[in-house]
Amino acid sequence: MRLIYVFYSLVILSVFGCQEKKVDADLQLPKTNFDTLTLTTEQLESIDLSYGNIESRQISSEIKVQGMIDLPPQNIISVNFSLGGYLKSTKLIPGMKVSKGEIIATMEEQSIVQLQQDYLLAKTKHDLVKKDYERQKTLYDANASTSKNLQQVESELKIQSINMGSLAEKLKLIGIDVNNLNASNIKGQVPIRSTINGYVSKVHVNTGKYVQPTETLFELIDPDDIHVALTLFEKDIPNVKKGDLVKVSLMQEPGVQYEAEVILVNRNIDDDRTAMAHCHFLNHPANILPGMFVEAVILVKNKQSFVIPEDAIVETGNKKYIYITVGVSKFKMIEVSTGQISQGFVEILSDPNSFKKDSIVVGNAYKLYSINNMDSDE
Repeated sequence: MRLIYVFYSLVILSVFGCQEKKVDADLQLPKTNFDTLTLTTEQLESIDLSYGNIESRQISSEIKVQGMIDLPPQNIISVNFSLGGYLKSTKLIPGMKVSKGEIIATMEEQSIVQLQQDYLLAKTKHDLVKKDYERQKTLYDANASTSKNLQQVESELKIQSINMGSLAEKLKLIGIDVNNLNASNIKGQVPIRSTINGYVSKVHVNTGKYVQPTETLFELIDPDDIHVALTLFEKDIPNVKKGDLVKVSLMQEPGVQYEAEVILVNRNIDDDRTAMAHCHFLNHPANILPGMFVEAVILVKNKQSFVIPEDAIVETGNKKYIYITVGVSKFKMIEVSTGQISQGFVEILSDPNSFKKDSIVVGNAYKLYSINNMDSDE
């Protein structure tokens, strides 16, 4: 029994010894460099490779973006009434067009009457003091009065001028022309007029409501500067320039494109790694409103770049490679940095001087890659 045990132990040790030798032998095999590939004559003839150079070309590209119709703050007008008062009447509803100078509402308040009364009284007193000043000045010039009397009247005239001017400005703020104001045309209602040609965005009040001086009655929109605000991703920001043509599509008009032009690119990148490009329409579309969603294509202007055909690029993972010749039938795969794609050519950002003449495989590069992978699998 003991002899049998020893026999089996020797057999097991001999088996493991053979396996260890096989593993060691495998570890001593030379490693294949899959970045470099050597083809046989038959392989070279079967895949029909073509060769070329990196070349300088003018390329253009399209950047697809999204955005919205926008307005600058100065084109959104908040209408209020500086004295405060009751809204007597208005016909405004959101979306209604208004013209500059058009009466859009009528306000009513007792303080309007009081302000006109105060101004007319101040004007009357000012006129009296002015006449007294002229009289005192005549007497002083004739040595019939003292300088003290003249100074007192002059001081009073200045006070009345300030008072009258202040009241005149208050009346001007509510749209009353003091040059046409007299005791016979004092009124308790004043019209509010539109200061722009545009349309009504919001109506915050109703007829009969009392409105505080700081409260907004209406919001008007001046569409003259309505534009498109497009969101650019960080990688696209350097490529978009002022003057680039943009084709804008509105959601409510599928298939219709409006042309616009880039007027400004914001160089401040937001937390989400985007920036805004502001564009003006070349022909203003009808029926557009701020806040509308749009899709757009930015046609980046032509630029001189070093390019190679798209067929020369091999992509694997997140990296891009090309094959260059290093012998009669020997090829090396090297990583390259690429940019824009235009009309079958890829922009190469790598140093163009590192590529020799007629050294780049520009046709059927993927067949080389397939052979390379077959060799690696073996």
